[in-house]
Amino acid sequence: MCRLLIVIVCATSIAHAQRLSEADLARKNEGGYVTGLPLVAYSTDIGFGGGARAYYYFNGKRTDPRFRTTPYLHRVFLQGFLSTRGVQFHWLDYDAPRIAGTRYRIRSQLIYGRNINQNYFGLGSRALDPLRFPGSPDTFDSYADYYAAQQRIDGGQTYTKYDQLDLAKPLWIASIERSFGGDRVRVLGGLGFSYATIRDYTGKQVDAIDDAGNAVDATQAPTRLRVDCDGGDLVGCSGGFDNFFRLGISYDTRDYEPDPNCGTFIDVALDAGSVALGSEYDYLRLLAAARGYYSPIPQHADLVLAGRGLIQFQSSGVPFFSMNGLPFTEDFRSGLGGHRTLRGYRQDRFVGRTMAALNAEVRWTFTRFKLWRQKFGLIAVPFFDLGRSFDHAGALTLDDWRPSYGGALRISWNLATIVTIDYGRSSEDTGLYINFGHIF
Repeated sequence: MCRLLIVIVCATSIAHAQRLSEADLARKNEGGYVTGLPLVAYSTDIGFGGGARAYYYFNGKRTDPRFRTTPYLHRVFLQGFLSTRGVQFHWLDYDAPRIAGTRYRIRSQLIYGRNINQNYFGLGSRALDPLRFPGSPDTFDSYADYYAAQQRIDGGQTYTKYDQLDLAKPLWIASIERSFGGDRVRVLGGLGFSYATIRDYTGKQVDAIDDAGNAVDATQAPTRLRVDCDGGDLVGCSGGFDNFFRLGISYDTRDYEPDPNCGTFIDVALDAGSVALGSEYDYLRLLAAARGYYSPIPQHADLVLAGRGLIQFQSSGVPFFSMNGLPFTEDFRSGLGGHRTLRGYRQDRFVGRTMAALNAEVRWTFTRFKLWRQKFGLIAVPFFDLGRSFDHAGALTLDDWRPSYGGALRISWNLATIVTIDYGRSSEDTGLYINFGHIF
């Protein structure tokens, strides 16, 4: 892990100008244009998923000085997404990097998310324990074997939903940024409003497998969530309003924000949940992250070494249903586990008051071509991820970090849109992810 830390530190030490290269500038479209694709996904977390995302970009004219230094002047996207296992994720997003020619950037995100199989594996160091559940004396190395055992009926009950809950959470985030230092330093202020509705499966009829191997309904035994809530181990068992102030600062020297070849992006974000905004929870959340991009042989190959490190600290008042949030200044993510943090582990596999992760990628654009007047590039990406959760800041250690690895094929569409297909492996599971954008 020390070697990986050195790689990321070295990558983030490269700081080049923010202007596009001449080659990328020539490929950038003038004016406005629309892109979009059907969203197709499959994983054992969400089943088969489908939807669509449509983007509108407005780049302005080449004579505008912002054309060379911004990825776009305005971007709007609208997404609708549903899956066979009950995931909904509908999203309206607006971003204006240099609103009205000023140094202010406005962002707004309106999201409705619901997951009837939201994972909860315990918090902090407990999430690192071997996979086990009360209905079996065994521990499991494979998540597939673990889940198959949970579905069996024991004493008239099943543990199919032992690690799941039904969570619905609409969210609105709005922020304004001010640029300083030649647009490299950005200061952010904003607000977030959300409401969580939690439904526990204890005592409900759920899918199960009987002794003959037939699919039947059975009564769900007490879930991990019910046990922890009854034991007084969690904040937020009744859901409710979770509203917060946002503050952040970032330092950005990337040459092209959606698909960087060189530069750094460092951000620090602070969320403060407060009853002053109507929240039912008072807490602090602090995230610090650094990303670096370096092109070692630009004359010979379009090759980028990319790395990211992140660490997050949260106070004891954070509700458990928000503890997985990672409030990057650019966009809100969740983890650890899943596509954006630890590929090859289940979404939110490792969650705690303190979380840390490292990611390393090699991005090789091995061909570019035009089709129907659209500009495409194909990018091969081997990657390595590492991370874990902790009970609190004082429990930080270099021991017991969880690794994963894999590869991705990414498609650059008119430079600003990145379509990604990632496959990750870990010691207990695998994951296939189809989505938009580099993970960092």
